[in-house]
Amino acid sequence: MPYCPNCGSEIRSSDQFCQKCGKLLRPAPTSLSPLDEVRAIVTARLDAIKNRDSQSIARLVDPNRYTKFDDWPPFRRRESDALTIEADAFKVLKEFRYDISDWRVDTFGNVALATFTITYMGKIRDHDFNVRSRVSVLLAKDGGWRIVHEHWSRFPQMGMQRRGLFRF
Repeated sequence: MPYCPNCGSEIRSSDQFCQKCGKLLRPAPTSLSPLDEVRAIVTARLDAIKNRDSQSIARLVDPNRYTKFDDWPPFRRRESDALTIEADAFKVLKEFRYDISDWRVDTFGNVALATFTITYMGKIRDHDFNVRSRVSVLLAKDGGWRIVHEHWSRFPQMGMQRRGLFRF
């Protein structure tokens, strides 16, 4: 049985995407479904982070409308500066890896919403990190799909749950 080159999960030879991490496994056919197109854009965004490729990221987002809520401080909405700040972080980012689960993609005409859970890890300035977050990505289609907004939200730390701070 073949394995995903990104996460190592078993895959079927007929799979277009890894069912676990969402990695595009084969060159895209000439006509992907809108759901597969959106998934490919989001996965390409994450692979560009992994490869510290800010130019590829710039091609995937709509530069006039892009905004982001990040799961790293200062936890406020970023506008046009979001990609510049991210590109600066690439200078100190090492060994970035990620694992995606719980994919969902919904399309509404020329708008799409992709949601998933991600665990990502690596090093920043030689400090290890391992973060688990919920992510929502909003895309608009104007010729092709482009990312217009991302919202990354960390899961609460286990210690906070045990102390009852997140009891509802």
